[in-house]
Amino acid sequence: MGLRCLALLVALAGTPAWAAAQSSSSALVVIVKGSTQFHAPTCPVVARAGSNVAVSRRAEALRRGLTAHDCGDAAEAKANPNAVKVFTQKDDNKYHRESCEKLGRERSSLTLDEAGRKLWPCPVCRPPIRQRVQKTPAS
Repeated sequence: MGLRCLALLVALAGTPAWAAAQSSSSALVVIVKGSTQFHAPTCPVVARAGSNVAVSRRAEALRRGLTAHDCGDAAEAKANPNAVKVFTQKDDNKYHRESCEKLGRERSSLTLDEAGRKLWPCPVCRPPIRQRVQKTPAS
């Protein structure tokens, strides 16, 4: 490597863009075994995979040819846990994860906030539980 290239790398290393690129490539991602995609740790796909997962650095996953999963629901769930979609069926007093074996074909989706106010969580699939929001006193 020439001195000119080395000087350029040293100069780039101090920029915020370089720091962001380095941190994102070294970020940890989750790979579901047998899949061609990698996921954010908070992705619902990871939660459903159970112990059939491996953790890797993002750069390593990309090097292996894996593509990024659109974990947008995970980001939304992190921002507002009660906005997660859960499912129920007619004449059922429970709400379920989408992959629950107790959930029939005739299902409807609703937010966790709605479901948590009037239904019980399924003991089989163990969906998330509605988080109570702390109200701050008016000043």
